[in-house]
Amino acid sequence: MVKTTIRQEIEVAKRYTPIVAVPTLMLLVGVYSGFALATGLALGGYIPLWSAAIINCVILYGTYTVVHEGVHDNIVSRKSAFSWINMTAAFLAAMPLWLLIYPHRSSHIEHHQKCNTDQDPDIYARGSFGMVTFWKIPLAILGQFNPVEQYRLCVKHNLPRWQRYFSYASFAMLLALVAVIVAMGYAYELLILWFIPFFVGYAVMLVLFTWVPHHPHSITGRYHDTRCSLWRGGNLLTQGQNYHLIHHMMPWVPWYNYESVFNEIRPLLEQEHALIDGFLPRPADAAIAYTTSR
Repeated sequence: MVKTTIRQEIEVAKRYTPIVAVPTLMLLVGVYSGFALATGLALGGYIPLWSAAIINCVILYGTYTVVHEGVHDNIVSRKSAFSWINMTAAFLAAMPLWLLIYPHRSSHIEHHQKCNTDQDPDIYARGSFGMVTFWKIPLAILGQFNPVEQYRLCVKHNLPRWQRYFSYASFAMLLALVAVIVAMGYAYELLILWFIPFFVGYAVMLVLFTWVPHHPHSITGRYHDTRCSLWRGGNLLTQGQNYHLIHHMMPWVPWYNYESVFNEIRPLLEQEHALIDGFLPRPADAAIAYTTSR
């Protein structure tokens, strides 16, 4: 039997951790270029609004990956003189998602520290698939438009003054952008090409990023607070988040290398009774029983 050690896992992870995550930077350029192109073609009458809306749904679904990598300093090594690129890229990717980057970063780091406990900021996603997907996640997204809620997040996470002011300014900038677009007579296009695609794409992302990997949101521990879901096409369609357990174990590994790390340390994970499922997570009772049966 292979003996599990964290050192072994980390040594594997280091080999898949580049100084610069070029695919993530390419993704940032791609999502902005794709959104601008689809929106421009629709406004110019070259393609129907509905087809551009579908394209933008896909684009905005994929945008959060850049945010996620940036808040973990996974785009450029934090030891580099260019480490500022991490939060700059995260900020740029967060804007179309109406995310304020500094309170979000604090919330996400706290999620890693308190995963699946009652203090986990993402514990709102605890519950059945239907309840979370069609009620809790939509409410969470709508909360991003609430300035009072955003202010409370800044206070709750005790952000430095300049980060709070930056967050308030970001929110005001988004409101001003919307006001200008509406004043120019493009309110309908704003709804069809940005708000609806944002809501749909971001909601699907939250289901695959938050509910599926962590369900039932009650198991804690290095090998058990999240899972790997193995299914054909999953690595591409979820941008690696079907290997979410790898991210929680070694959060410095870039998203496009999760699968490679998983394949190398799978014997260690299986020995520790890590949750490795198919397309759907196993029932809560079965998951709890499995992780405690060692």
